[in-house]
Amino acid sequence: MRSMCLHLVAAFLVTVLPSFSTAMADDQDRAREDVAAGRILPLATIVERATGQFGGTILDAEYECDDDDHDDRNRLPRHRYELKLLTVDGRILELDYDAATGELIGERGRRREHHRWRHGRPNDE
Repeated sequence: MRSMCLHLVAAFLVTVLPSFSTAMADDQDRAREDVAAGRILPLATIVERATGQFGGTILDAEYECDDDDHDDRNRLPRHRYELKLLTVDGRILELDYDAATGELIGERGRRREHHRWRHGRPNDE
């Protein structure tokens, strides 16, 4: 029974991982093309803005291009960067930037659970 489960998991991974990897590569290729064409700002510019405004360290960055969400004036797809940032005080911020303008268009944040206790007492939140 256990070996059958392992075979099923292995088959699933062999089937799913290549398509996931291809999708990530496609996003990276799309971002490079959009930067080269001048449609979006480079990720480095957005990272510099985020760390300059919030401090901390970037944990993750993703490029999203929503072909269904068009700008009515230009009929261009909406491009955005989604960043996950760890602040110096232990919060994890999820930041959305318009990739074309560099404008911060969304911000969500939470405190990391393992930072709730310091010096033997809970943090004031």
